[in-house]
Amino acid sequence: MDYDLTILGGGSGGLTAARTAASLGARVLLIDKERLGGDCLYTGCVPSKSLVHVARVVHQARTATRLGLTTDRVEIDMARVAGYIQDVIERVHEAERVYTQDVTVKFGTTSFLSPTTLMVNSEQITSRATIIATGSHPAHPPIEGLAEVAYLTNEDVFQLTHLPASLLIVGGGPMGVELAQALARLGVQVTLVQGPERILPREDVDVSETIARVLQSEGVTVVTKARVLRMEQCESKKRVTVHQGEQPVTFEADALLLATGRQPNVEGLNLDAAGVTYTARGIQVNSYLQTSRANIFALGDVIGGYLFTHVAAYQAGVAARNALFPLGKKKVDYRVLPWCTFTDPEVARVGLTPDEARQRHRQMRVITFPWSNIDRAQAEHATTGFIKLVLAGKKEQIVGAHLVGAHAGELLGEIALAMQHHLTPSDILATIHAYPTLHTGLQQASFESYLSSPTARTNRSIVSTLLRLKR
Repeated sequence: MDYDLTILGGGSGGLTAARTAASLGARVLLIDKERLGGDCLYTGCVPSKSLVHVARVVHQARTATRLGLTTDRVEIDMARVAGYIQDVIERVHEAERVYTQDVTVKFGTTSFLSPTTLMVNSEQITSRATIIATGSHPAHPPIEGLAEVAYLTNEDVFQLTHLPASLLIVGGGPMGVELAQALARLGVQVTLVQGPERILPREDVDVSETIARVLQSEGVTVVTKARVLRMEQCESKKRVTVHQGEQPVTFEADALLLATGRQPNVEGLNLDAAGVTYTARGIQVNSYLQTSRANIFALGDVIGGYLFTHVAAYQAGVAARNALFPLGKKKVDYRVLPWCTFTDPEVARVGLTPDEARQRHRQMRVITFPWSNIDRAQAEHATTGFIKLVLAGKKEQIVGAHLVGAHAGELLGEIALAMQHHLTPSDILATIHAYPTLHTGLQQASFESYLSSPTARTNRSIVSTLLRLKR
């Protein structure tokens, strides 16, 4: 064989798998169509968070008077903003070069000829094992008139050098919500159209409702329970007709952005020749990330499920290990899976929602602590949000956490670590936290959990009895 492991796709998952396998001494080939970094680097996480940062700075400058500061009018040079975003992408790309040390890298088209043979451009290579990490692309839903209307997706919105006066966003998931707020803060009149009954439908209901109120307070028109019927170009405007309630409703805007999900990149791989089973939702894998062909693995967006960069990186470590050590295979474990939506305030989640916990555990309860009770939040005038801990079992282990608040995502690490090791709020409470930090909010929430717990009631009873005896 030419290689011990060949990896298709140079995104986060592919790069992590390549570095892991190379560090173990394997002969590794990494193949991508044209450049390393993947969707997250060029059209996803990195540019979107860069734009979110710019929009947050603009918002802070425009609302600085509440802090006693007087600012001049904020002028936005979108061409320079686009340049800043591309500069961030380049810096991150440079930092990722370390992932390809001791790895052979090729660019071009790839297709399977057999389970162990691939055609790379016009070259035939053989590999003992293969990992497919080819990612995904924006979904294009079957909407009447869509093909005749010019629209944006995450693949081109971050390259805009001029902003439209008005924008209609179809899709109220993380990407649609983040862009709605960011572009509204940059001066665009934004209408967000969502099919389900609420935005961020995978989040806890209180989370969705809080973010919807924030968006509306900043001028975003949020339209839910609106199924798109058709789209059309009307002179310089984009017109979208939706079914909402009993009759159709029409919206118009200067530009249209689709944020309606992702589709796996499987075209052209000739998976049938390798005996790999797949559907429109992606490549089918087992809990070892193994496809229907024993020596071929898949991970990341191409297998569907959790479409997060950090999940792909986690899966990469599992897949690389299993491909090289088949006798000691490791299963993926999504019990403690954090994710974050980078609105302002941020949305952070790990584990079960309260409804999911009720279905799985006989004994559970929920503790909610207001973000406004965190002293650091008060000091920074960022009090919107809450911490919601989902506890289950007699020991009241943390099985879920849902946060809305400034920099809420930064608190997920502590909660995820606690959940990974089956710790309880009492363990967090007993850990000294630096004051004043946002992390003290977790300690305070844990204290509230203790005060209303059966343990506290028992302790109060014991102490009361002892005090009466002493009297």
